[in-house]
Amino acid sequence: IAPDDATNSEELVRRADRALYRAKSDGRSSVRFFEPQMDTHVERRIQIERELRAGIAASLIVPHYQPLVSLDGNRIIGFEALARWESENLGSIPPDVFIPIAEETGLIGLLSDQLLRQACLAANTWPRDFILAFNISPTQLRDPTLGLRILSIVAQTGFNARRLEIEITESALVENTGVAQSIIDDLRQAGVRIALDDFGTGYATLSQLLSFHLDKIKIDRSFVSRLDKAGDGLIIVRAILGLASGFGLITTAEGIEDAEQLACLKANGCQEGQGYLFSKAIPANDIPALLNLASPTSAVA
Repeated sequence: IAPDDATNSEELVRRADRALYRAKSDGRSSVRFFEPQMDTHVERRIQIERELRAGIAASLIVPHYQPLVSLDGNRIIGFEALARWESENLGSIPPDVFIPIAEETGLIGLLSDQLLRQACLAANTWPRDFILAFNISPTQLRDPTLGLRILSIVAQTGFNARRLEIEITESALVENTGVAQSIIDDLRQAGVRIALDDFGTGYATLSQLLSFHLDKIKIDRSFVSRLDKAGDGLIIVRAILGLASGFGLITTAEGIEDAEQLACLKANGCQEGQGYLFSKAIPANDIPALLNLASPTSAVA
């Protein structure tokens, strides 16, 4: 608005564009007026994008690994690969900052392929029955070649496809039903397992979910965190566990942070878990020490 924000057309348009960028990021039907901090926000975003491109080109973004634990005996049965980036110029950039930028700029495919290749090579050094869980971005499910690319990386690295577990969010399945079905079919035919991540936080119907022939449901951390705070948290978790059991699906609870949550999940039939109670995500080089600490049965204290 002139003259408060600027007195010439060029600067008014530039600042209107900043407001438009913020409105788009806030979702449909949003209206935003220019605010001075928008310049700082956009400049930071541009800087991160520039560093991200350089980081991907130099393979500086690497997977860290959070243990997947069987709640029957608290045994480590595998690891989930999680992207981590330590930028030389910007410091540590959280995944919830750089992953959306990678999606918006079309870099997510290249980044995901790099991370999966690194993770498969690392997993080749683990016990042969250990699972490697790997997240797929919702935007990647728009690419009908995704399944074949994943299988190509698995073959190139010599990793056993039956040890790979691809995690797909509920919202991604709803938005890309046709392509997602084709990708899942390609992967499952090769022996790859499919896990539904963040279950209960999207908009899928039960009939939609069951049509994908899933192998596992992951209980979102938001439900696990409410187990000891209100009765509705336990009711929701029990409902998910009952549904999974009825259809023969494995269940994994995310975000387990204390012994009370663990005891409650075990008592209600949850099979697997992950969270800070067991371990945070660690670099590949730290896995042997973790497994030695958990020997002889890879149990977690």
